[in-house]
Amino acid sequence: MAEGVRKLGALVWDLPTRLFHWLLALLILAAFLSDDNRDIHQRIGIAILALVLFRLIWGVIGGRYARFTSFLRGPKAVLEHLDEMRQPNPPQHVGHNAAGGWMVAVLLILILVQAGTGLFTNDLITYVGPLGELVAESTSEKITTIHKIMSNLILAAVVLHIGAVLVYFVWKKQNLVRPMLTGRRADLRDADLPPLPDRAPPLWRAGIAAAVAIVVVAGILSLGR
Repeated sequence: MAEGVRKLGALVWDLPTRLFHWLLALLILAAFLSDDNRDIHQRIGIAILALVLFRLIWGVIGGRYARFTSFLRGPKAVLEHLDEMRQPNPPQHVGHNAAGGWMVAVLLILILVQAGTGLFTNDLITYVGPLGELVAESTSEKITTIHKIMSNLILAAVVLHIGAVLVYFVWKKQNLVRPMLTGRRADLRDADLPPLPDRAPPLWRAGIAAAVAIVVVAGILSLGR
């Protein structure tokens, strides 16, 4: 068993981070597909809001490579990484590289704004968002317009994200999908990374983060009752 784990490589992405990544991808797809069914679309949007809030918390208390401090770097680091991409064999980064880290941050911000504005939207006919009645109708209409614009921005960001993954796979021969599925990097050893508890904190910590996110969302929704 231990030998098999060693062959898989070192653990980089903790389980909550991986579950967040794939669940968010599914929910975003579901949100786009359910746009004509406002009730389902609203429920999906609320779930996305809770999920993103969880990720913001997990970015502070999560595993080493899930924390924002591990991948949000300054402009110089981003430019250096983009310059590395022109090299035949660029250095590999354990977690997110500098450019990828900011892509994650931008996506989270876009999705958070999208989910937040969705609470105030209306279709001018029968549908009003959970908090839509807390603002004037004209304000709700403006927020609805922003919500629609954000959908296009998120779609563009997702396409860019997928495109970057394909570039790494085809051009740089780096598979970024497998580690996000298994959590492990075959080219790394556990002995070369920080201790395992730092990379994979106890799941009860993720449970607390999820509970806090759900309570916050429930509190926000209660404002519209």
